[in-house]
Amino acid sequence: MLDIGGLYITAKEAAAAESQLLDGPTQSVYSGEGNMVRLGRSKTFASGIYNGIWGYATDDREYALQCHGEGLNIIDVTDATSPVRVQHIPMGGGGIWRDVATHADSTSGKTFAYVGAQGTQGGGTPALYVVDLSYLSGNISEPHAAEENPIPEFDGSGGYKRLVGYDDYGHTINVARGLLFMNDHRSSIGCRIYDLTADPWSPAFLFSISGIGKDCHDSYVREDIDGRDILFVSDGSGRKESIYDITDVDATTNQAPAAIGTTAQLSGIYAHESWLSEDNRYLFEFDENNSADCIVYDVSDLTSPVRITTFQYSEEDTTNALPHNGEVRGKYLFVAYYEAGLRVFDISNPFLPVEVGKVETYRDPVGDGTYTRSISGRGSTDGAWNTYPFLPSGNILVNDSSEGLFVVKADAPYEAPSAVQLAAQRDGLDDVTLTWDDVTNARGYSVERSFDGSAYTMIAEHLVSSTYSDSSSRFQDAWYKVNAVNGEGVSTSSVVESPGGVLVCENLTTQADCQQDTSCAWVNFRGNKSCETTSNPSPTSAPGPGPAPPTSCLPKGTACPADPNNCCSSTCVQKGRNFKCS
Repeated sequence: MLDIGGLYITAKEAAAAESQLLDGPTQSVYSGEGNMVRLGRSKTFASGIYNGIWGYATDDREYALQCHGEGLNIIDVTDATSPVRVQHIPMGGGGIWRDVATHADSTSGKTFAYVGAQGTQGGGTPALYVVDLSYLSGNISEPHAAEENPIPEFDGSGGYKRLVGYDDYGHTINVARGLLFMNDHRSSIGCRIYDLTADPWSPAFLFSISGIGKDCHDSYVREDIDGRDILFVSDGSGRKESIYDITDVDATTNQAPAAIGTTAQLSGIYAHESWLSEDNRYLFEFDENNSADCIVYDVSDLTSPVRITTFQYSEEDTTNALPHNGEVRGKYLFVAYYEAGLRVFDISNPFLPVEVGKVETYRDPVGDGTYTRSISGRGSTDGAWNTYPFLPSGNILVNDSSEGLFVVKADAPYEAPSAVQLAAQRDGLDDVTLTWDDVTNARGYSVERSFDGSAYTMIAEHLVSSTYSDSSSRFQDAWYKVNAVNGEGVSTSSVVESPGGVLVCENLTTQADCQQDTSCAWVNFRGNKSCETTSNPSPTSAPGPGPAPPTSCLPKGTACPADPNNCCSSTCVQKGRNFKCS
């Protein structure tokens, strides 16, 4: 793995050297399946494709909403070791593409599942369904029986219902802030956005986001990013992510907002899906075209995203697989990686993600360590399709296209790093060099500095070496501390004080160093250049007669007297009737 320790201060500053960052398989730091523990499975159909997955919790019970080519399975996963299918709702179409998401309706107090589909594979019409989940038991002591079918067909007030007028738009779907996003993946249709607040049984069309390069294969909303609700759209063959501010979108909106930012198009990729880190700084995009796999952007400035790295799962160099969908929980990224199963990455340092676990849903569905299938080489679309890591229990749902539902959990792959031992030293220019010991399982280091010993500012992050140089605290007392980070937490060193030296302008030997302090001036007298204290410039130091040296020299292009020695690093020449430094 490439060591980039100390090279970058922030993600923005890394952009200029992004080609030096990790662009290949990540490091893996585990044996077996690492931090992942299998709990239970459910495979109710021997054939056909399992696709979308979502989770739903009510009171003390948890359910998996599992899509399949035949329709929607509702599976009680409260006892994760023994999942129970309590209902199957048959649905047409969607033999390959069916997806589900939920909406909590503030008016009725109910939660509704929206199930969209695309394509006629499997037979029938790929329609949109709404399912009233209030019929599902939340009582820990009152589970539904297997195949009990607690949700009736729509009776005028509740149940499940096929909606008319939404056919074939649901390649993927997303629900957020009272809006339904039907993501078509065809640029001529794009994202179709509906209001759910007026009537959850009859989504009202508001507008679409479509056009050349606006495929809208998938979409994702993060609410309250500095007071704004932001829509991220993965534009498929448009090879980019588009970013929209939808804060003001409501039931009366009938025109699509303009994009506030886009990622640069990346040659060869298919922008399939994306998810944001919990601190809203980093966007993880998944490429389904086997070109880059996982792409990380710094989106702290939403109007100007910066690609900071790309990475692949740890076995990519020997067994080439494709990623499909991924989500972030805490400092971990969970990726449904098709034939490579579920892959889990520590992203506490987004510049260098590290793989910490896996679940071989496709090659080893039984979990006995025996591979019954192999990865195809280029990577195919068989295997882990989607994942849902947000159940209150912490359990994770994984839907494998061939093997069905896996309920798993993520244990801590290691402890939080211990605190580093920090030391500070100043050199002849009064620059500070910090050094510390590497600590086990630290994925990165950050540096904080204070000029008063109380208020600290982060001055460097995502470092992987154990040294850092600071030239911004010359001749000032400064206090430092270093944080070691991994997915399990952060540890902070003891504070180290570094007293500043006494500024002597005459000791500074370069113009750049001299001009960093207003009490110093760079003097050029008859070719003799030196740094002088502005309040007490030295007398003429060059031999022979001449005027006293100026307190500062003149930059190129400025007017100068007919004396070649007043210019900083050039000569004073006549330009027409005037003299200028050239």
